[in-house]
Amino acid sequence: MKLARRLGVLALRLLARLFFRLEVRGDPDVRAERLLIIANHESLLDGLLLGITLPHDSVFVVHTGVVRSPLFRAVLNLVDHLAVDPTSPMAMKTIIRLVESGRPVVIFPEGRITTTGSLMKTYDGPAFVAARTRATILPVRIDGAARTYFSRLSGHQPRQLFPRITICIQPVTRLEMPQVPTARARRRIAGERMRRLMQEMIFASRPRQTLFEALLSAISIHGRSWALVEDIKQIEYTYRDLLKMTLALGRLVSRKCADEERVGVLMPNLAPTVGLIFGLSAFRRVPAMLNYTAGAEGMLASCQAAQIKRIVTSRAFIEQGKLEDRIELLSKHCEILYLEDLRGEMTLKDKLWLVLWAMHFPQWVVPRGDAEEPAAVMFTSGSEGKPKGVVLSHRAILANI
Repeated sequence: MKLARRLGVLALRLLARLFFRLEVRGDPDVRAERLLIIANHESLLDGLLLGITLPHDSVFVVHTGVVRSPLFRAVLNLVDHLAVDPTSPMAMKTIIRLVESGRPVVIFPEGRITTTGSLMKTYDGPAFVAARTRATILPVRIDGAARTYFSRLSGHQPRQLFPRITICIQPVTRLEMPQVPTARARRRIAGERMRRLMQEMIFASRPRQTLFEALLSAISIHGRSWALVEDIKQIEYTYRDLLKMTLALGRLVSRKCADEERVGVLMPNLAPTVGLIFGLSAFRRVPAMLNYTAGAEGMLASCQAAQIKRIVTSRAFIEQGKLEDRIELLSKHCEILYLEDLRGEMTLKDKLWLVLWAMHFPQWVVPRGDAEEPAAVMFTSGSEGKPKGVVLSHRAILANI
């Protein structure tokens, strides 16, 4: 029986690497007297993925609803499992005894498969188990399984037959039992600490990408025809449209300024502005978002603070917003680049580059960036004095996802 189980696990591991391009990051071979493995819950495949990835002879704690499926009940027969209701106190006592016996235990603190793509509510029970047993906790992030047909994402989320799946092993940690008088308070505080641990696990395991690399990743998931942006003009723009604007505007503006230069952006809230921001970032220029409501003096103070030499804007925006006096003052200190003029400078060579090369191989036409480099500069309105600015890295912006 054990030989058949091992052969089954080996076969499934090979199939996962072949079809899902399964990749394991980090060292899963952790030995501890009491080991509790926690993971986020993306799909019905999660238990199987962990079973063929982790080297431990673990017991998998699964929701009672999962074992109702004949298919997954058959898969679960390949590993030791315990079906429990995560809201039941008696079930938590059973898990505590199991952890204290020395068997590694795998548990999903969320208790249910995500329907949003983000973390769901985490139950206090698994956290109390971790704190009560003082077990070594091994956090594991599953990424990609939510895009399979075995997930439960709501809405029009894109699905793939065989998306790339990554298992990220994080450093071990522990949850200490909170020193408060009541059991209910201890469970609540332990639950909050477990939620924090899960959030940190998701953040730490995110790929270190630039904004442009994240855009290309999103395109690979959703497809170029996916409608993404709609502005006040009520025109829908797809990923293809956004990519075209990004590459074209980034190439045109980057000719006018130096590498890593901070470029002022004085534009309305329209789709081309999104393309401009991504384009500047892709070509390693840093967009500095000027706030026209700060007035001429406020915008000038922002330009001086960020050492901005050039500002990208639109004649139509300046005219409709009645910002001529502000632009006149700024033009005495900075070079003003108008989108209308930049479009006129697009040559046949640029168009052929865009259509025949850049749109097909976007990852090869922009310089390589780093996630910790500046991605944008934001300013306050200046209502309490001169505008204050902050430089945001690519990783800091993408963390908000």
